Amino acid sequence: MARSGRQACIKERRLPSTHAPVISSDLLLAERDILARVARGGPLAEVLTDIVLLAESPTNGQMLASVLLVSDDGRSLLEGAAPSLPKAYNAAVHGIPIGHGIGSCGTAAASGKPIIVTDIAVDPLWADYRDLALGFDLRACWSMPIEAADGRLLGTFANYYREPREPTERDLELISMAARTTAIAVERHINDLERERAEEQRMLVVRELNHRVKNVFALVQSLLAMSARSATSVEAYAQAVQGRMSALSRAHELVQPGLSLDDLAGPCDVALREIFADILAPYLHDDITEKVVLTGGDEQVSPHAITGLSLILHELATNAAKYGALSKQDGRLRVSWQLVDDLVEIVWSERGGPRPTVPTQTGFGSTLIKRTVERQFLGTIDRDWRPEGLDVRLRLSVGRFTKSL
Repeated sequence: MARSGRQACIKERRLPSTHAPVISSDLLLAERDILARVARGGPLAEVLTDIVLLAESPTNGQMLASVLLVSDDGRSLLEGAAPSLPKAYNAAVHGIPIGHGIGSCGTAAASGKPIIVTDIAVDPLWADYRDLALGFDLRACWSMPIEAADGRLLGTFANYYREPREPTERDLELISMAARTTAIAVERHINDLERERAEEQRMLVVRELNHRVKNVFALVQSLLAMSARSATSVEAYAQAVQGRMSALSRAHELVQPGLSLDDLAGPCDVALREIFADILAPYLHDDITEKVVLTGGDEQVSPHAITGLSLILHELATNAAKYGALSKQDGRLRVSWQLVDDLVEIVWSERGGPRPTVPTQTGFGSTLIKRTVERQFLGTIDRDWRPEGLDVRLRLSVGRFTKSL
């Protein structure tokens, strides 16, 4: 945290170089033990607790150490580990802001420099937290920022004492060593989380790719069968197939924008009615007005919402072509949309197809729709498996849907 304007109150000490530290033999042993503990890994809270206890051990109980970690928004400090400090004190400082004059740790985090407060009772940096610290018999606090290899702030490592105290060279060596090794542990934890998230994302992409490839084969098979039923000649059949495949390509571009050179012209709003027509065109070709009824206004969908909305509709249309109303010559689809308070309500109704049955398990496509509806559009989706056909009701947040509304 940043410093107050009263520079004389902040005692900065030149710490041993992080490149070639001169450390006492007992501290070298402590550092070795800490690095060995970091290497074993495990939950971050356990690793940090062990680091603190190992750092405290050479002081024979005189030092009470604390690790605070930067919050995700970078504005406050959260408890990382402080096993020797009172739990009530840890709870009170959990979430303190990063800023000048916010005790030793808040100021160290803001300034990026070690902050040595030798007497909490008189130091102005502790003006807002003095009574809290003194109430737990904490009289001195020296705090060191914990930084990543690239200079990013990760948190602070603090030494507390129960009497006013000036640091010795050995004290400075200890806190410098503790901050370095803590940074290694925190960075390792962050890297592990990033690898886990990357792997989860990779598996999601693989599953979605597998899902889409299967759908493409199923759709092509369905489109060929639909075209054959209505074609009167080989030429008519070829023309129908070509038209539907072109429409399928256009629908794919809506679901995966940015892959076409046409998109380089820049994003723009698209009419909701146009999105419905493009998504449904592969299954309908020339008879769209006979099989589909679209009812709604002229609402425009913002570019940031087109991908998610197209993905939802594409999944619904794919299922309708494979199992529902669009799989039968006499099947019909009615889609309506309207504004209801701060929601865009879309109703998808299928009639004339095979009798729908409630699925016994949730497939990837249904999971994809639900996640997109809830996470991107902050909305809900309800399905009603009626004997006469499936009804789907989507309620999407206007704020996530289009700026034009």
